Amino acid sequence: MAVTLGVAFTVTANFDMEKYTGLFTLLVISWVPIEVVMGLGWRGDYPDTKGLSQPWKGMLLTGFMCLFGTLVCFGLLNFMGAGVVHPFIIVYAIVTVIVTFFAIIAFGMWPFHKMSLPAKGFLSLVCAYILAGLILRLFNFSMLSYPAGVRPSPVAAVAFYAPGGPFAALAGISPKGPFCWESALSFLIWMVLFLFVFAYLEMWPINKVRSLMQQPVLGILLSIITGVCAYIAHIVGIIVLQIEPLNFLVNGICYIFGLLMFMLMFQMWPGRGLKPPYAGFIKLILAIGIGILSFYGIGAFCKWHFGKAFVYPNNWFSMANVMLGLIFPAWAAYGGFWDFWPLSPTQGTSNP
Repeated sequence: MAVTLGVAFTVTANFDMEKYTGLFTLLVISWVPIEVVMGLGWRGDYPDTKGLSQPWKGMLLTGFMCLFGTLVCFGLLNFMGAGVVHPFIIVYAIVTVIVTFFAIIAFGMWPFHKMSLPAKGFLSLVCAYILAGLILRLFNFSMLSYPAGVRPSPVAAVAFYAPGGPFAALAGISPKGPFCWESALSFLIWMVLFLFVFAYLEMWPINKVRSLMQQPVLGILLSIITGVCAYIAHIVGIIVLQIEPLNFLVNGICYIFGLLMFMLMFQMWPGRGLKPPYAGFIKLILAIGIGILSFYGIGAFCKWHFGKAFVYPNNWFSMANVMLGLIFPAWAAYGGFWDFWPLSPTQGTSNP
């Protein structure tokens, strides 16, 4: 924890807000989908590192991740972003991360799961990028719905990609779907949050019915259930409690942050000796506390570092990037690729 948090905060401290929420964010988010495939899909078995000890194994896997993700980053920038880093292209990268998690965790890389290791991984990733692009067609980037950063907003929505907005020149490539982009992105983040909840519970109670654990039934069922749960959370958080959507999005990321901390850094401790789903419930409760601490702790760090630039919507973007773009990938790489080198790994366990 000390190593990964220290690296993340040190890297963040070397950027101003404009650069941090610009190309740097697009770059690090572009690393995450291939990292998810390498860690959860390939289990660190591809690229082949047999015969390599640490730190050479970690260097090879991290280098492959960075090279692949960097190529994707500049591909997105030039072929989809018109050569300019702007919110739509960054949101596309984030949605791809979400879809990749569903492709690996919910669907088990179906329908490519019987193919060779590299084939099923790369094909799942290609489908994730295609599906993310289709999902983005439902987003509407025309307006910034809550320019004051609160809900209800004391001022009317302002142009974002619409004429008169800061990204009006890029309006031709931004979607104009039926759902405002802030709420739609928040909804998807909460869907993946509930997906992690089911992963923690080892798919309980779905696993009680064997026929439901087959693909694609499991993937479809998880997509429906997590969508319903996210919708209920949306009603409670945004409609009833009047939380601004990007604020609600960051709340969800903070809880994911807590879940991933126990999954990746503590290797499912505490309670891993208990039978499921009891161990999962213990960590779910603890993750809520970690999420609250991270919301205020990382928020305080970003506010201190970015100063006057820490204003809506970049305040939420910067916090999200510290967790989703830096700390989570650092945890996944340090535990999964580097095996906690030069520290001694926990014996008798493996990263999920």
